[in-house]
Amino acid sequence: MKQTTLLIFILILTLFNSCDKDKDMDMETMSDSEFINFISTNNYNKSIFRIDSLLKNNTYSTHKSALLYFEKGTILGIIEKDIEAIGSLNKALEFFTKEDNQLYIAKTNMLLSDSNAYIFKNTKAASHVTVALQIFRKLNDKNGEAKALNSLGHIEFQQKNYIKSIQHVKQAAQIQEKLQDTATLSASYNNIGFILEQIKDIENAKEYYKKAIELNNKTNRKNTNALRNLGYVYLLENKTEKSKDMYLKALDIEKQTGVHSIQKEVYDVLLQLSIKDKNFKNSSLYITKRDSLNQLITKIENEEKIKLIEDQYSLITKESELKQQIEINNKNRIIFIIVAGSLFLFGLFLFQRHKNSELKLNQDKLILEQKVLRTQMNPHFIFNALTSIQKSVFDNNPMESATYLSRFAKLIRQNFEFVNKKEIFLSEDLDALKNYIETQQLRFDNKFNYLINIAKDIDPTYTKIPPMLLQPFVENAIEHGLKSKTEKGNLTIDITKKEGLFCFKIIDDGIGIQEENKNKNREHAIDIFKKRLTLRKLGEEKRFKITTNKNTQGTIITFYLNLN
Repeated sequence: MKQTTLLIFILILTLFNSCDKDKDMDMETMSDSEFINFISTNNYNKSIFRIDSLLKNNTYSTHKSALLYFEKGTILGIIEKDIEAIGSLNKALEFFTKEDNQLYIAKTNMLLSDSNAYIFKNTKAASHVTVALQIFRKLNDKNGEAKALNSLGHIEFQQKNYIKSIQHVKQAAQIQEKLQDTATLSASYNNIGFILEQIKDIENAKEYYKKAIELNNKTNRKNTNALRNLGYVYLLENKTEKSKDMYLKALDIEKQTGVHSIQKEVYDVLLQLSIKDKNFKNSSLYITKRDSLNQLITKIENEEKIKLIEDQYSLITKESELKQQIEINNKNRIIFIIVAGSLFLFGLFLFQRHKNSELKLNQDKLILEQKVLRTQMNPHFIFNALTSIQKSVFDNNPMESATYLSRFAKLIRQNFEFVNKKEIFLSEDLDALKNYIETQQLRFDNKFNYLINIAKDIDPTYTKIPPMLLQPFVENAIEHGLKSKTEKGNLTIDITKKEGLFCFKIIDDGIGIQEENKNKNREHAIDIFKKRLTLRKLGEEKRFKITTNKNTQGTIITFYLNLN
């Protein structure tokens, strides 16, 4: 019977592998566009999962492997995981270089430029886009050349080199005019106008904005950037009627596109203009419209929060299922004890004890994860953050409010996503940590600076750590050390390699360790941290220490992780 079962299993496995090989062969015959459509889905996370699964198969050609890394880097850039995107795109570039595929070398360099520019590595960004520009010119690819010139203009603009910036964008516009590429030409005109506005050449700026608006009208393009920019220039010139006309036209278009945030921004400016003209009837109308949009935006945000709550509920359900599984295992053990003989009983007992031990360990880990979640989502922090958002709204600062609220929502989502995972990439953890620190900076009016140092021999995009290990100590440093300082404080996080281990240090120059009244019924974050390390069974908890900074009154937290 065992031999028959084994034979059937081998036959099924052989057929399965044959199907996989046929599938691989079909994918090798696909064109580039067909292959990219095959690996892409409407869900970015699912697409990345599919690509990672395919990358485990080493039977693909150099070109198909390069396309997998290229598409993964593209998606990671779209979802703003630019550090990981750079890692994937560098691998794609390596493969494309091996096969000397000039077009894809140029395209990959363009994406690398975009990701580096997004994280303000402008020198690297300029280097990549320059390579792409040279290749596009060599291939006589005018569309690519125009895109590269626009990217160079953007990089120069970030560095406030406005003259160079406008030169590059104008060159791009000339190419787009010849190609009759009205969509991108309109964007170039608008960009030229915006750069001219920065160097106070208002009259020429207005002319370029008008050119962009005219092109948009001709092609029925639903884009209001130029309209709003021209309206703002008129507002600066105290030409309220012209400004109002531009913003009303922009509002009509945005109502069609359904972008609520831009509609709210337009209503804010219209409200400002009506108050300036003492047209209080319109002021009342604009306030009502703006408040309605605020409610709609809040409703959408609440739906996202509900999704986060559902994730938490899923976590609680998992714990309940785990308890039920333990009960079922206990009942099964009794049944087997009755049926089996004494020798079998002894073996079954050992088996069940081992299994229950694993289940208990999983349960302890799950409970610990919930405690970690509660530690990160400190109710006082949530309340204070929401209060700061409310204050910003009352101060009529919509841009700051939107930025603060977006960062706060992302922070909550990251906390709930990470608590379900055993390990995450260091780059993901640091992204959430930066988000948390910058939220606290907004909350405390930039009362402290922070710096994250990563050793050159550590690649955060491929290094995995347990989630949210650093955050509780960063929170303690801010709440109990830096918050109470009279002068501006400093927070430093150092990540290095020592003796084959990863060393993490959280250093602050706050008021130091103070004796405080602690709630006996609430487990301290340090105890939770040590338990997490203990469950890893690597002895890492023994090397954890808290010391006083010799140079200041502050505190140094040091711990080590074995990530081999």
